[in-house]
Amino acid sequence: MDLMLDTSTMKFQASGGFEPRLDKDGVHRRDKSGGTNLPLWAVKLVAWSDADAETILVTVAIADPPKVSQGQYVSVERLQALPWVQNGNSRVAFRAGSVVPHQPPKPA
Repeated sequence: MDLMLDTSTMKFQASGGFEPRLDKDGVHRRDKSGGTNLPLWAVKLVAWSDADAETILVTVAIADPPKVSQGQYVSVERLQALPWVQNGNSRVAFRAGSVVPHQPPKPA
């Protein structure tokens, strides 16, 4: 079961740049479940809400990820929580349709 998350009241900051998602042999993984066959990239984000903050690792299927730097605010579209279990331990993975940097405001 995939759960779509409401991010309308949250702010996100990148804690670094995108990294390729690699398989056990070091090969760049590709999007099989989404049907795009695009390369998978991951970025760590700090998710800020009114009451708390949490660091999450978000995977995105994209041909060429945008450049983001530590502390840069980003927009996250179609964020999903993907619960899974391994060896009896419950986990949650996060996947997004897109993660893009906020454009700096233009001078007046």
